[in-house]
Amino acid sequence: MASGTSADEVTPTMSEMSPGSAVIIDFGVASWTDRHLSDNIQPEHLRAPEVILGAPWGPPVDIWSLGCLVMEFVKGHVAFLGAASKGRWSSEDDHLAQYMEVLGPMPSALLLRGSKTDQYFDKEGNLLRIPQLKVTNLADFVDGKEGPFKRPDDMTPEDAPLFVDFLGGALQLDPDGRKTAGELLQHEWLR
Repeated sequence: MASGTSADEVTPTMSEMSPGSAVIIDFGVASWTDRHLSDNIQPEHLRAPEVILGAPWGPPVDIWSLGCLVMEFVKGHVAFLGAASKGRWSSEDDHLAQYMEVLGPMPSALLLRGSKTDQYFDKEGNLLRIPQLKVTNLADFVDGKEGPFKRPDDMTPEDAPLFVDFLGGALQLDPDGRKTAGELLQHEWLR
């Protein structure tokens, strides 16, 4: 979580901000694709699953972060906050659990590529420290009926499926399945 923020704070949605007032996060943990400066790239609440798992990563991590940021800008809350639980599980465990609750099981091909997979998953692809997941889906996560799941007031019921489809292209668990920036720019939700 960004310094100076708490889980209770709400990010203003884009419709609540004046034009040109969006703030870009810093690039303090940015890295080159061909010369990695660190394995801990991306702010924690924007971290892609392949980074947590220690799998090879590249430009698709930025698409994952974009999907998380777009969700935050449109919905007004952090998409996947992730929180440690006093010795029961780490924030990384919680991130992986939240990803799987909303986006489905972790792809076995990604688990096989991760050097840290055995720190989080058993041989069947189940999380070691969070065995019970509260499964939902991206559509309900975006267009639910109450709380942080509630569809934003300025989003029509007709726009919600387009937004879900846009996010689905950015928030694929397997980086090989994520849309590119060019593909996302062509998405109908942006038109």
